[in-house]
Amino acid sequence: MFSEIINSLESFIMVNVSWTVFLGCILEQIIVPIPASLIVVSSTFILLKGTSFSIAALGTLIVKIVIPASLGITLGSFVYYILAYKLGKPFIERTSKYLGVSVKDVEDVEKKFKESRYDDIFMFLARCFPVIPSIAINLFCGLIRYDLKKYIITTFMGSAVQILGWGLLAWFFGNIYQVLEDKISYIGNIITVIIVLVVIYFIIMKKREKK
Repeated sequence: MFSEIINSLESFIMVNVSWTVFLGCILEQIIVPIPASLIVVSSTFILLKGTSFSIAALGTLIVKIVIPASLGITLGSFVYYILAYKLGKPFIERTSKYLGVSVKDVEDVEKKFKESRYDDIFMFLARCFPVIPSIAINLFCGLIRYDLKKYIITTFMGSAVQILGWGLLAWFFGNIYQVLEDKISYIGNIITVIIVLVVIYFIIMKKREKK
């Protein structure tokens, strides 16, 4: 029964992988406490598991995972960009306990932004490396009314670099999994349980942060 559910889920993702990561990354930016990296890793793992490294396979990763995920992140990030743009700091103060981001978090982004020599490069790198929570960046950009065109470009390109990195990592471990799966019959269930536990962990941690 459990195996049938997993197989059905994998089949669904295989057929709808681009829509899965696109919609998943939109929701992740707005409400869902599951990081985009986990969505990308899971989807890439299923899509390219056992696929040999090649230019064609890399193209599949970029077209079916990287681009849809980056578009989803960019589109989803507009929600808090626009809210901060229109409502300013009072919005952040009123919703901080729900969003898990305080005015101080946004001010920390502002401090790093001012310390950087090149604004656009800072925004790009902030998206490439998920050190700063994306929601804090979205709110900050809306708060200072960061140029919309630059916001779209830096968000999409920076997210694409980050997503490609996660995708390549999942692809690499997917191939290792394929080798081990032939030797250890229960490894599929073990990895599935680990993925479920990781998802639960992220949900619990996100709820604690909001409290």
